[in-house]
Amino acid sequence: MKQKTIDFRELLESVLPLDDLLPADRAEVRRALQGGITRELETAALYALSRLEQRGALRRVPSVEDAAPSLRYEQRDALGLITVPLPATLPEGIARHHRAGLPAQARASLEQVRRLLDMDDQILFADPRRGDVRRALTGWLAQAGREFLKGSIVAFAPGEETAPPGAFDADLWARAVSDDGAVFYCPDAARVPALALAARAHGIRSIAIAGVRPAEHKAYGCIEVLRADRDAFDPEDLAFVALLADYAAGVLERAERIEKLMFMDPMTAVYNRSYFELQLQNEMARSRRESESMALCIVDIDDFKAFNTAYGYEAGNQVLTGVARALRSGVRPFDTVSRWGGEEFAVLLTSPVQAEDARTICERLRTLVGRLGLEVVGLDRAKHPVQVTVSMGVAVFPDHGLTPADLWRSANQALLVAKQPPKNQVVFFSGSANPAKS
Repeated sequence: MKQKTIDFRELLESVLPLDDLLPADRAEVRRALQGGITRELETAALYALSRLEQRGALRRVPSVEDAAPSLRYEQRDALGLITVPLPATLPEGIARHHRAGLPAQARASLEQVRRLLDMDDQILFADPRRGDVRRALTGWLAQAGREFLKGSIVAFAPGEETAPPGAFDADLWARAVSDDGAVFYCPDAARVPALALAARAHGIRSIAIAGVRPAEHKAYGCIEVLRADRDAFDPEDLAFVALLADYAAGVLERAERIEKLMFMDPMTAVYNRSYFELQLQNEMARSRRESESMALCIVDIDDFKAFNTAYGYEAGNQVLTGVARALRSGVRPFDTVSRWGGEEFAVLLTSPVQAEDARTICERLRTLVGRLGLEVVGLDRAKHPVQVTVSMGVAVFPDHGLTPADLWRSANQALLVAKQPPKNQVVFFSGSANPAKS
């Protein structure tokens, strides 16, 4: 039989019977063709192959033994085979399974599906403000592992670029995050040198891992599925791992959207006042339980009205956005930055943070804002360089207040002193009429 090599665009445009697809599936293919991005064309082609197989327009045939990994299909109404090569197994002992090449349907009884939907309800009504979504998802995945994957340990390892400390293997995690169209499977980690040590320490032999990433979105991390037995997962199990990863991506994307709608300031992209008030209560309660200290910092842009007067309100918005970006870049990942209102921001330095640590962070924030080097577009449509500075008032829990209202009052008193000439300074509440300047 004569062979002809074609690319994914030609496969979609000239070979596959796209008329047999559902309208929504044809629309996905058209979007990929219009975009012309190679990776999206590959994904669309593999997706179309999978959907056409489900609808009976294509039939999967076994791959040739000892040949390079591939997917092979024959068409219902045409002669010839469609062969799609898949990447080789790398590193040795770890197989890459493209999600579109896995079985389209996984085993599940009616009772199991009902329990799956019951678990889904727990996540649907979780509160994204308090981290309930992440906790509910973790519990849901653990139960799904017990219900559907032979008692496997299923965990979510979050992260965008760097593997979290709890990830089974950082290299395998990074591979899965960067290749979210695949499920990586190691049937016997004891035989893979890079994984053997961790496998022995955890009593694990089989590992399946899949990236968690909604379409056209940043990565959220990976789903890791671990079993003590060797060669524990068949293709239907791996298909379910892919389903778990897709579901987790949808849950986290939904929670992020809700959070943005409810708790983000649309202009500066930092949290709004409503979220900050909730977070302040939560962090004070946690600090009290753990007998640790935390700090509240109020940040006020110096002479902000002068920017609006000289260059217009849009220029003032550019200043607000620049300051928010600087504050967000200068705090720790677990700290909170919000726009309190007008030209004021609030920064929550979560516990454990001592007064000297808070002083160091606040001085760093003040310096970052001073070095912004902003250019704003004025009413004359010309760019104007502007110098931006901030004054900051800081209060520490529990020394300066035992309730959110008391802590805010103390930080605000410190800010009033910081706003006195020459401004551009950090002032800590001292418990007296004269708070201590940094």
